[in-house]
Amino acid sequence: MVEQGRDEPKLELWRERSDRVHRALTYGPVDKVPFAFAGSAFAPISQGVPCSRFCTDADTAIEVTLDCMDELGAVDATSMMASGLLPCQLTNLWLSPVDLPGHELPGHSLWQERDSADMSVEDYEIVLSDGWDAFLAYFMPKVHNLELLERHDQWMAANLADTPRRYHERGYATLAAVATTTPFEALCGARSMAEFFLDLYRVPDKVKAALDNALPWCVERAVDVTGICGASCCSIVGGRGASAMVAPRIWDEFVFPYLLEMVNELHAREIFCLLHLDHDWSRDLHRFRELPRHSCALAFDGSTDLRAAKVELGDHVAFLGDVPASLLARGTPDDVHGYVTALIRDIGPSGLIIAAGCEVPHDALAENVKAMVSAAG
Repeated sequence: MVEQGRDEPKLELWRERSDRVHRALTYGPVDKVPFAFAGSAFAPISQGVPCSRFCTDADTAIEVTLDCMDELGAVDATSMMASGLLPCQLTNLWLSPVDLPGHELPGHSLWQERDSADMSVEDYEIVLSDGWDAFLAYFMPKVHNLELLERHDQWMAANLADTPRRYHERGYATLAAVATTTPFEALCGARSMAEFFLDLYRVPDKVKAALDNALPWCVERAVDVTGICGASCCSIVGGRGASAMVAPRIWDEFVFPYLLEMVNELHAREIFCLLHLDHDWSRDLHRFRELPRHSCALAFDGSTDLRAAKVELGDHVAFLGDVPASLLARGTPDDVHGYVTALIRDIGPSGLIIAAGCEVPHDALAENVKAMVSAAG
């Protein structure tokens, strides 16, 4: 008997797509290469919804994302589930203020993270003496819009556990239910990139101690929120700690050990990690062999050579990507189709999920995004 309001064909499609995604991530046989959508700016623009509303109405953001996915064709999954208020999610991730369209910015604008040094160098002492939780309690009111944060927290408490169902009942698998980041990225956002990179040389011992203090919180937050959703995958986002951004000594001491520990801890708790890695990580690709086998997928943004990563890492990890934003915005459907089919030939079919590099950009042409989806199938 079918429960009232449940669309069994869509639920069956969700189960089929979830199985396909799981097989792709674990190098099982696949009937086709899956496609995963992420496009937090493209979705509202494609649906004619103001970004100001998308940012401040959680239910609208989910429905707009699902409507966009419906229009694109054979989308298998979302790589990052929309939930809560986007600017609050971003501030929680990066510890940086987010300027909003219709508030700090003109109504037609995109939102914008503000790279400002809201954390002082003296604030390291709060982390070291009182702990990361105490630091966040002191610091977060500086960078959050408190009225939006209250609404965000209320929505998350009431709705987060049920959010995956909204995707599943539309036929879509959900890869990551929550995004977290490494301590390096969080402190970089709080201090600003310029000041934090100087801190790595001026007060390295304080930075190291603060990273050590923050690490357990980053892991436990991912575990807790993933558990609330009943999910088995979380996204770890990085970019300012990319190989091209910092010297090898800095990367070896302040970046990779914490990423490795997070993946190890989450893998031990049977949580798969989607590593959303912006910028160029080519110099250190070999180090990703230190991660547990089949514990994660690497999602690059087009700056890292995906074919070189495949040669270096083989089937040790899976891959998402990596159709460039420039191609989706300025290329033709034939260009996009050719790029995706070549990627499947060289990287796939197993162990690969086709996706835009980082996300589908706000100015992508709809016909190019549809070509990306259809080429995967």
